Amino acid sequence: MTVAAAVALLATPLAVPATAQVAADRATPQQIVSPGQVATGIFGLEARGSRFVYVFDRSASMAEPAGRPLARAKDELVRSIEQLGDVQQFYVIFYNDRMQLFTAAAARGRLVFATDENRRSARRFIESVRADGGTRHAEPLLAALRLSPDAIFMLTDGQEGDDLTEDELRRILAAVGRTRCMVVQFGGDGVERSPRLARLAAESGGSYKLVDATDD
Repeated sequence: MTVAAAVALLATPLAVPATAQVAADRATPQQIVSPGQVATGIFGLEARGSRFVYVFDRSASMAEPAGRPLARAKDELVRSIEQLGDVQQFYVIFYNDRMQLFTAAAARGRLVFATDENRRSARRFIESVRADGGTRHAEPLLAALRLSPDAIFMLTDGQEGDDLTEDELRRILAAVGRTRCMVVQFGGDGVERSPRLARLAAESGGSYKLVDATDD
């Protein structure tokens, strides 16, 4: 998907589920801004909030060995979304050298409430994702930040050579606001961390973790 198409999707108005709308109608203004916080996370990195965006790598290397990295990523992503209630909101972006955006029927390109229907729709989308292509982190991170989430959960198996450039890191940090970036990098023994992704996590108030993708 082109950047222009992604921006157009991100401008679409948000659909509010009936249960959340009833709660909002009864709430004070402060409650409407923050309808309820939960803790969720991936691979032991947790954040508390009510708005979450998941940015997951689907490059070709996520298929090796034997498809396990992508399968583990999908399982962890579904588990994290299942921890949300229907007053929390979420969105999913998979990426390689382009973005593959989750498009719930009622809210294309926008955060959606974690209703049963939207969680089922997200599971179908996640199951459909395949690994191929290269690795470009910057545009999916910027797209996620345009949704103003409380936290971004990012997962990649990108190597140091795939890391953000200094210019990309500056652009992302300028847009980060109050969003915390929680970054998981897949890699076994001898894999070097991506220093700018680690800086993004630290400077946004988030966390960075290196995880062996082949561990059970």
